[in-house]
Amino acid sequence: MGPPASTTPEIHNDFPFQMMWDDAVMRSARTGKPALVFDLDLIDSGSIRLAQEVIDNKALQSFIRSRFEPAMNDFAVDPPMSVGLDSLRNLGWRLSGLEKTYQIAVRPCIIMLAPDKEEMDRIVFPQNFTPAALEKRIREILNGKNTLKSTIAAFWKDTTSIPHRQFLINMFEERSKYDSVIKHLEVLRRDVAHPKAARDAWIRYVDLRLHIEGNVRPLNALAASLGHHGADSVLGFELLVKTLEHYKGRKLSDSVAVTYERLMAFTGQRDPDVLNDYAWQLANYATDATPALSLINEAISKRGDDPNYYDTRARVNTRMHKLDDAVQDEEKALGLAKEQEDRKYFGSELAQYKELRAKAQATPQVESSDKSDKK
Repeated sequence: MGPPASTTPEIHNDFPFQMMWDDAVMRSARTGKPALVFDLDLIDSGSIRLAQEVIDNKALQSFIRSRFEPAMNDFAVDPPMSVGLDSLRNLGWRLSGLEKTYQIAVRPCIIMLAPDKEEMDRIVFPQNFTPAALEKRIREILNGKNTLKSTIAAFWKDTTSIPHRQFLINMFEERSKYDSVIKHLEVLRRDVAHPKAARDAWIRYVDLRLHIEGNVRPLNALAASLGHHGADSVLGFELLVKTLEHYKGRKLSDSVAVTYERLMAFTGQRDPDVLNDYAWQLANYATDATPALSLINEAISKRGDDPNYYDTRARVNTRMHKLDDAVQDEEKALGLAKEQEDRKYFGSELAQYKELRAKAQATPQVESSDKSDKK
């Protein structure tokens, strides 16, 4: 039998605007009409929705063609085998050149370029527009309304306006202008006259510094500024969870362990689910998994009918080379599991542990003996 038929919609050949972006820019310089470029990935659901439910509108197509040199970059395009390496390299440059030149971070995106190649503006997440709303937004950009340029101009007319600064921050973030976002959030988070806006800006600042740079210092500074009651307490807990997820994602087991302890101290509880998660992290990523055993035993003592806890203890026992105990725990997990998907997973784990035990039992053991001469 041959390979199964592709379920991916054949969109590329039907897309109404086939010109490449750099060709559209050259034509724009000759005709004086701006280039309107669709930056897509037509195996992605957002790009497919944009193509099928928005751009498929004939009235919108007519409007675009009458005012622009339209083009498309499709990163899902699959060149035929006859295309040589030089052509492939050239195609890759033409596709990626748009995103590198104009710092496009998210697809799908629509970008409008003036005949001199300057960006007039862009539309991020265009798949969320209706055809009528998209036409309206394009008209706004043509008229210089609600663009980055007009937003910057409005901001400098009144730099004390919180809404103007917030709108400008959103514009910068959509355009991946990270340094500008951080600079304005820094100003806003220090605005003592508007504590609610300052707190929201600080949280946003913390999230960006953490996720973009991996920098936990701003988060720790915010946590240190909080009280112990009400909204501060809720935010403090959320910040600890963010810190934990950050360290877990980077598999920094020592920092994970410290943060789990901080989290349990903060809540004043040793929740069994938290203990289980803590033990799982140590079992998988710590150099020494021994401390995980007491943690998972504590979780089981609090809730002895959860199959996930026995699955975790099986992993811990495997790390400690207690393969009989690991098999016994995984059998217990399988026996407690109710969902078919869970039973399938635990059954697969049990088979692996039994295989590991069988291999260990088949390996000759090196006997240690006292060879001292007796005289």
